[in-house]
Amino acid sequence: MQAAKIPDSATAADPRQVAWRLLLTVHAHSYRRIDGDLQRAGVLSFDDYDVLLTLNEADNETLRMSELAEAVLLSNSGMSRRVTALVAAGLVTRRQSQSDGRVFRVTLTTKGRRALDKTWQRYKPLIDDVFSRFLTEKEAVTMAGLLQKILNGTGLERHRDLLENGMTDAPK
Repeated sequence: MQAAKIPDSATAADPRQVAWRLLLTVHAHSYRRIDGDLQRAGVLSFDDYDVLLTLNEADNETLRMSELAEAVLLSNSGMSRRVTALVAAGLVTRRQSQSDGRVFRVTLTTKGRRALDKTWQRYKPLIDDVFSRFLTEKEAVTMAGLLQKILNGTGLERHRDLLENGMTDAPK
């Protein structure tokens, strides 16, 4: 598959602004398409998958509530309500710290791990359908390097080694 030709009209605009707009548009379109398909398949929503994957990647599959809210990639709005729903579904547990009553720790359950794995089986081909099939391996490597460069400048410490560690959205 060949890269899209950039029309002359686009060269008059700041290419970094155009790239930003394209990144936002691709993200929004892909998010809506994948989330809709996951929900129709009766597996985890994209946001719930993000929460469970974040816990899956944490030491002992546990994070403080504040760390979880900071670490999720898609949406941390309404995190307390989301975690409450995940607790009710038996996918995570939430426990108050005995040493500091203001702190709650959220832990992935066995049922949550199974739901994560089941959702991954549906999610992986969706990534290929809405993203991967449009890139050659070389283009993907270039894109990953560019995105990591941006994350190194703007992301949190946990985002610094994503490329080096070969991080994907697959559960561990």
